[in-house]
Amino acid sequence: MFGILAATSASLFALLYLLRRRQESFCITIHGAHLKVKRGSPPQNLLSHCRQMVDDARTLKGTIRGIRRGNEVVLMCSRSIPASYRQDIRLFWQKQTRQ
Repeated sequence: MFGILAATSASLFALLYLLRRRQESFCITIHGAHLKVKRGSPPQNLLSHCRQMVDDARTLKGTIRGIRRGNEVVLMCSRSIPASYRQDIRLFWQKQTRQ
């Protein structure tokens, strides 16, 4: 009984993971002074902004994901990035998408 429950839970988790990755437009990882694009192709202006932010802070660690929602891409930042930096990234993204 426990084996069936564990197998069902694992397959549901894998399915949800795959569905979320499918909606992902891009993924940027930040680790210290290094910025790396893991998946997709984020806009150059976003990458430039993130590089400038990383150069200023040098201690950031986390991910920034672009998730497709309808016709637009919404940013999702990991909680390991401080709130002030997450807000700065989101404000920059909103300004860029409105132009």
